[in-house]
Amino acid sequence: MKYPVLIKKDIEEYIQRMIDKMDQRGQISVEYILLAAIVMLVVIVFGSVVMNNNELNSVASAVRIGAENGTTELSLLNRSMQPVRVTSVNMNEINDTGNYNINVSFSGPVTSEQEKILTSINNSLTGSGFKTDYIGGPMLNLSTSRHKYTITLYSPS
Repeated sequence: MKYPVLIKKDIEEYIQRMIDKMDQRGQISVEYILLAAIVMLVVIVFGSVVMNNNELNSVASAVRIGAENGTTELSLLNRSMQPVRVTSVNMNEINDTGNYNINVSFSGPVTSEQEKILTSINNSLTGSGFKTDYIGGPMLNLSTSRHKYTITLYSPS
């Protein structure tokens, strides 16, 4: 006889070994899927926090650079004007609404030149990829998908 005859006991053992292998493989793949799901959840949670902070930092940086460029340009074009520095850019959230007030402070008076500085800030924000609706006036408004910003200038009298 060429082929051995399988008896019932051998067949049962073979089937049990196959079930055990499938059971182990199935459990391992479920563990990997569970681990991958947990990792993805952590990445998504941290990603949203990081993206939010990245937007806030990008807006604050663009506002500061725009204000510095504006004051530098004004002092170069107007020789009688004293050089003015940007002393601070303060960002405050309004009552956990996602709306922010950004106050730009200067070392000297810039009241008569506010629109030119706000135009420079607008150019800087636009160059950073933000779209503003500034058409002149004492403040600049910026809306993104996450927040709304109101930018105002403060200078000592």
